[in-house]
Amino acid sequence: MVMTSSATNPPAPLSGAAFIRFVLDVIDVLRRSEPHGLDEAGFLQQYFAGNPPSTPQLQQHWWGEFKRAAKYSNGHFDNGEDGWAFVRARPGRQPGQHFYHVVAVRDGNRARVTQHAASLQRLEPFTTRRWLTQTRSRMRVRAAEALALLEAARQSGNTQLESTGQAILNEFIMLSPRLAAINFDTGLVTQDLYQLAQSADPRIQRLVGSRIRRALQSARRLERDVNSVAEQVLRLGQIYRYGSLPALP
Repeated sequence: MVMTSSATNPPAPLSGAAFIRFVLDVIDVLRRSEPHGLDEAGFLQQYFAGNPPSTPQLQQHWWGEFKRAAKYSNGHFDNGEDGWAFVRARPGRQPGQHFYHVVAVRDGNRARVTQHAASLQRLEPFTTRRWLTQTRSRMRVRAAEALALLEAARQSGNTQLESTGQAILNEFIMLSPRLAAINFDTGLVTQDLYQLAQSADPRIQRLVGSRIRRALQSARRLERDVNSVAEQVLRLGQIYRYGSLPALP
């Protein structure tokens, strides 16, 4: 931890080894703050051992460094690097207030989750809403990409573009907390199952080969059902709006 300087002007942003030490200190402070987490005032109190900066400029500087540290740690966590934490925030009751929590810390090749379920229960409703918003945005971009490829294929007669656009529309993502817990990630797409099913590694075939094939068969059926439902919904929507059937992509 550090003590505040008497200077009123914010110092330069931390860099190099000094920034790394700061990030590790932030992770330590956050871990000790569970299950309540830390907002700006709480962080400044904890990090500066009860003697936080007195000027708004210095407070803003150190809070900005805190958020930069959280982002930096998340990046190394995503890369699977030992000792780094995955940090998330939830909104507080005051406008602009956010409480930050350590969700998990990399321990070797695995993610060791926080032992405070209460903090995760506070985080989950907020992150669910945010995740749905981000996912919707990503899916809109993905769908637009596919439709643009199909339109380019229609105009040029390029069958490769047609195949790529259709493959994107047919992608199916399996979101499962159990699958996510393996790598602390989002889950699988059906292409992951294809790769596992085609693996020549005898260990994979012996341990999970039959299960992978059954899961792949289920995924294929679900893909067909979802695509069929999408076509029917589109047709019904066009009928109700225009009284005619649409030209499907």
